[in-house]
Amino acid sequence: ATADIIGCFLVGYEINPMVTLGAAFVGLLAGLVYRLLSRMPNGVKAFLSVFSSHLVGSIIIKTIGLSELYFKNHNIGFFSLLMIRSAIYVSLTVIEGMIIYFLIRNKAVSKYISSFRVKKRENKMSYEKTLEYIHTISWEFCKPGLERISKLCDGLNNPQNSLKFIHVAGTNGKGSFCSMLSSILTKAGYKTGLYTSPYILNFNERMSIDGKDISNDELVNITARVKKIADKMEEKPTEFELVTAIALEYFKDNKCDFVVLECGLGGRLDSTNIVSTTELSVITGISLDHTSILGDTVEKIACEKAGIIKEGVPTLYCGDDKNALLEIKKVAENKHSPLYFPSHSQIKIRKMDLDSTVFDYMGYENLEISLLGSYQPINASNVISAVEILKKQGVSIPNDAIYDGLKGARWKARFERISTTPTIIFDGAHNPEGVLASVESVKKYFGTEKSYIITGVMADKDYKFMAKTISQVADKVFCITPNNPRALDAIKYAEVYRELGVMANGYDTIENALRDAIKEAELNNKAIFCLGSLYMYSELLPNVQKLTKSTNI
Repeated sequence: ATADIIGCFLVGYEINPMVTLGAAFVGLLAGLVYRLLSRMPNGVKAFLSVFSSHLVGSIIIKTIGLSELYFKNHNIGFFSLLMIRSAIYVSLTVIEGMIIYFLIRNKAVSKYISSFRVKKRENKMSYEKTLEYIHTISWEFCKPGLERISKLCDGLNNPQNSLKFIHVAGTNGKGSFCSMLSSILTKAGYKTGLYTSPYILNFNERMSIDGKDISNDELVNITARVKKIADKMEEKPTEFELVTAIALEYFKDNKCDFVVLECGLGGRLDSTNIVSTTELSVITGISLDHTSILGDTVEKIACEKAGIIKEGVPTLYCGDDKNALLEIKKVAENKHSPLYFPSHSQIKIRKMDLDSTVFDYMGYENLEISLLGSYQPINASNVISAVEILKKQGVSIPNDAIYDGLKGARWKARFERISTTPTIIFDGAHNPEGVLASVESVKKYFGTEKSYIITGVMADKDYKFMAKTISQVADKVFCITPNNPRALDAIKYAEVYRELGVMANGYDTIENALRDAIKEAELNNKAIFCLGSLYMYSELLPNVQKLTKSTNI
């Protein structure tokens, strides 16, 4: 086939283009037929693949092209030439089929083909190996900065430059905001990417399009692509930088219309800030968290978060800290960024229970959200304010998309009801501000009635303040040690509650803590709240499903 094609390219166009086309079919069709007949005996496959390729390529297509030449020079017509060539190629089919059959049966040839296939499989990472590469590579902590993510994205031809972003930073509320906004954009008909952290149950949750997480195959293939660039870098990227690059490639490959991009930590030096421009910058709120990295004052943290503000791009600030606002205003003015604020005073709650919340905001009536928590109407109002800004920039978002998007948004582990019998609610509140909001929600739904609390925290958090806050709604506390090296020991955490006058015990496993809490809750008709760390969720959920009478909601 190769010799035929070369010869036709040299002289074929002087004869007829059909000759070249026929020659191409000889090799291509043979390989295709051989693969399609993979379950048949080798001899049958060899004969049929050769016969089909010659029938289409050599006998029919090439004869059409050659007949013009032979008719002119030798007065031989198409059908006469077809008969002559058919006889020749039937004989060739038998000979070539036998050659292929014996080559396939030859041990040396088979060994070579097998080794090639094995090598190809070995070069492709499995899903498990891909996650192992992402999580366990021994890259030491590097100084903060965008140099590594910039080099990584340069090697990938800067996927971020072909995408439109809504960039979201803030201490709390980022996840719910991103979930609701991406849901609205999807309902409006846009292919919408969503990048968040951390994941709750499955790594693939980190990046999704239109509510569907990245597939295992896509993650494997894109990671392999990114790995080639990362392995060549002198200063290796961090895990978060690697994952960010994978997500950007994923969104670019799928030609997303918009990407809702959540910052990992801070903003100014966060790897997501590799994006050179955005459609909108959002800062949900500012409070003290990660002070060893971002700064020990609200003003310092605000400066870091404000680092996502882009030249001339509007900014939405949803927080209420005045000192943080002053810092954000300075950055916005320097970047000529119009600064917007939601109007939380316009929120009117119509209904709030453990099934849903219905409220009015800025002319929108009877908005419904499934996300629980007294703070979720505020998050939803922030999202609507963001939508209104996008509309001003020419993004078409019908009202139906707003209603349907808010109602359909889901967000795991944020004041999520995971059992109805007994009532068990999980909230991954992991810092003082988050715990305050969670406790206020408990009061909102259950009034003065106190509940059972299952909780575990990180030792580097202000756990004494968090315990004092949680004790306001706690009848009894079941302390556990989250599955994380930074976790505070359950026995030590229980002592903090006892010092506050609240009954508390430390448990060696989540299952034991949950079993005792459920037993007492059923006897005393109490609700159970699980607070303090997102790291508890993946271990807690299967135990809830095993120990309770109701299925996961």
